[in-house]
Amino acid sequence: MTILSLDAEKAFDRVNWKFLIAALHKFGFVEAFINWIKILNHNPNASVRTNKQTSNRFFLGRGTRHGCPLSPSLFAIFIEPLAAAIRQNESIKGIKTKHSHHKISLYADDILLFLSNLHSVNETATIINEFSSISDYSINWNKPVLLPLDSNAEQRLTIPVKTGNIKYLGINFSPKLSELVQLDHTPLPKNIKDDLTRWTNLPLSLMGKVATVKMKILPKVNYLFSMIPTQPPLKWFKILDSSISSFLWNNKPARISLKTLKSAKSCGGQTLPNFHNYFLANRLQYILKWVKNNPETNSWLDLEQALCGKINLSDLPFI
Repeated sequence: MTILSLDAEKAFDRVNWKFLIAALHKFGFVEAFINWIKILNHNPNASVRTNKQTSNRFFLGRGTRHGCPLSPSLFAIFIEPLAAAIRQNESIKGIKTKHSHHKISLYADDILLFLSNLHSVNETATIINEFSSISDYSINWNKPVLLPLDSNAEQRLTIPVKTGNIKYLGINFSPKLSELVQLDHTPLPKNIKDDLTRWTNLPLSLMGKVATVKMKILPKVNYLFSMIPTQPPLKWFKILDSSISSFLWNNKPARISLKTLKSAKSCGGQTLPNFHNYFLANRLQYILKWVKNNPETNSWLDLEQALCGKINLSDLPFI
């Protein structure tokens, strides 16, 4: 069993318009919508501005427009034939469960493949190369990373690949569960402290700084809690609170305790995030989903149920 992470070359910039239009027709989009897409991509041109100097305009032969809210959806349609070809190829073996056969995970241009044998890796590479020849899509074959979940998984491959930890959607993964805290939790307090240090001298009131923590720090921490199941040590939370206290009071002694600031406004607080409570809330969220246990609508539940074997996920909280 292996997990293969692939890196696309300039993904949005390599969208072939003819292939995209053909995909839109194949997926059943109405002609009026397709005509609008054609109009938006008719003879586009651009120029480059450097040091107040603007270049001559040049023609753009492919790619979706950067900053356009429609571009991510168009790219998803463009890449879906590749995903469909991988799913439908019976020679490619992924993780088979009761409700599905998991082979590929796509988020924009980030590709993660779940493959059960080496032949599947080579077969997938063949399909990607065939897709690239007709769509202009391209994988940087110097950057794929193979995360082996068993020994000798990297041998006998037809593509150059390095093995080791992989990074997907900002989260580092390792075949060893014990390494996840070191890879993901340990660096975060230092990164947050560096950010807060840069913001310390900004002309912000106490309420403004609390709002900054809610808007800039809480999403980073909450995202990590929601993505991986590992529990950081209590010292990790204390380091985080210490950095936030220094930020709130400009590296001076605190005038109001963090415990009070974390209270509701009706109790004299400012609802400063309690990160340990957010961690517990995220753990409870998973337990609730285990109890409801609807793997037909949640693919990750389907995978976990398959890995648990005869043990039902809804029974785990009571074991």
